[in-house]
Amino acid sequence: MKNFTILTDYHRGSYEIIGNLFQNILKKIGEVEQLPTPIDTKERINVSQSAHGGIVFHNTLGDQFIPIKDCYNIAMPLHEWSEYPKNWIKLLNNFDEVWTTTDHILEVLKRGGLNVPIFKLPPALDFENTLEKHNWNFSEKPKFYFVGEPHFRKGHHLLIQGFMRAFPKSGEASLTIKTSPSCEWESPRNDIILVKEKWPRERLLSEYYKHDCFISASLAEGLGLPIAEAVMSGLPVCTNFWGGHKSLLSQGGFVEIKHEEIIQPFTSNPAFYAEGQKCAYSSPANIGDAFLQFIKTTESDRKQMANIAKQHFLQNFSSEITQVNISKRLKEINSIDA
Repeated sequence: MKNFTILTDYHRGSYEIIGNLFQNILKKIGEVEQLPTPIDTKERINVSQSAHGGIVFHNTLGDQFIPIKDCYNIAMPLHEWSEYPKNWIKLLNNFDEVWTTTDHILEVLKRGGLNVPIFKLPPALDFENTLEKHNWNFSEKPKFYFVGEPHFRKGHHLLIQGFMRAFPKSGEASLTIKTSPSCEWESPRNDIILVKEKWPRERLLSEYYKHDCFISASLAEGLGLPIAEAVMSGLPVCTNFWGGHKSLLSQGGFVEIKHEEIIQPFTSNPAFYAEGQKCAYSSPANIGDAFLQFIKTTESDRKQMANIAKQHFLQNFSSEITQVNISKRLKEINSIDA
């Protein structure tokens, strides 16, 4: 088996996690090294020399998708919106093949004009140690939880308004939002708790089970790692059924927040934009209704939801399944090069 090199955007938190998860699988198959994504020609030459003839995985974004000379290059794009920028598609078409984590990304890339082989081959999302929930009784006051960077796409503004709509009197429930130290805004009420800290993975994964529900009003997710983490912890989920969530969740395994598919009107970087991009917009009214729908569930309902969600999840993202699928594809690549 050839050697593997993963080139990862370490400055993007979720990309680092994905890179580590792929590394955990690949090191069971062969020798693997994970490096920062090269930023110039000199660094790409260095990677070409060290990885010569091997398989290079590109865990990056946008215009950093540049193949490494004399290697078999696999692009691993993550994308949230419904359309992928055309100039990025051109870059991906220079690769030997593309791997995606969800059906959403696969469909977006195909629709965008990708003409190299593409495979849905996610890493194992159950690899890390996640503390599991064993009691689905409500806390004295229902405790809702969300994890996400302070970016408009995560829908914090909608989630907060929906929470206050469902619970107009402060103290009826609590909403904890775990975000990053870069967050510059403040909570409007004492029962909306902002945690602006950088936690080690172990700390983050040990927090989910302490709550009653993980709720997300995110406008778009290519995958949705926090949803996966919540499911693995046995924490019931409340979110929309769009984008990457459609691969992570199944009907009956979560409380659905109703949404409209609308034109995505704003982007933090013009390079990320593609004409016709759409997202899943949930109004504060619909989010508020979902909060209230969840608190009407019984302990048995919540346990059943969590079990259904986890069973579906493991059928697609477990170590056993992903290891088999990735190993099979790598053997096929080796037979091509033989």
